[in-house]
Amino acid sequence: MGPRYIQRALVEIETHFAQLIEEELNRGASDAEARLKAGRRLGSNEVLVQGYAARPELRAWSRRWPAIWFTLMALVSYFVLLASSLAIVCAGAELMRDYLHQIHIAPKVTLRIDLAARILLLWLYPWCVAGMFAVLAYRRRAALRWPVTGIIVLSVFASLVNVTVMFTGGMNPGEFGAGIGISTKALAEPLMHAMLLGLPTLVALWLAKRYRRRDTSAT
Repeated sequence: MGPRYIQRALVEIETHFAQLIEEELNRGASDAEARLKAGRRLGSNEVLVQGYAARPELRAWSRRWPAIWFTLMALVSYFVLLASSLAIVCAGAELMRDYLHQIHIAPKVTLRIDLAARILLLWLYPWCVAGMFAVLAYRRRAALRWPVTGIIVLSVFASLVNVTVMFTGGMNPGEFGAGIGISTKALAEPLMHAMLLGLPTLVALWLAKRYRRRDTSAT
């Protein structure tokens, strides 16, 4: 259950326990006897946890719809992160347009800026998003198929994205571009990109799940 639902469950249990105590007091029991009998009627902690865990409306969103959360949300998160970063860069370049008109930027510097942007947007961002959802899947004990599917979809999508961030001065300051494209003549490069993006996270998640199962079986 999510933290909000846990708090809700605690409030419900406390309220119900108080009602049971009041009923026992009305029947003539002492305060100690009323609490003892109310506790017996309420049930053990294990029974209470199992009862609330079985209620779908109290489960966290990632547990109720894991297929959506670990596949679609991972992809949406990366897309939002990518689009917002490009929007910030474009806005900054627009503010610096007058300054860029007056300076000269060496071609080597321009290429290095573009390379840094590609590493950040097409490598580090996907790794971070995939890692975040893998950790969430591990903590939520989600079925392995959902985060694996999400990481693969995210890696393939990121491998197909083309991003260009060019800071130039003089007459044509600031060139920007982004797009998704695929060519049947050049599948090897995006396929390798997707494998390098997804494989480390998938292996780490699989090992973590394996060690957890081993610890659980050992105890």
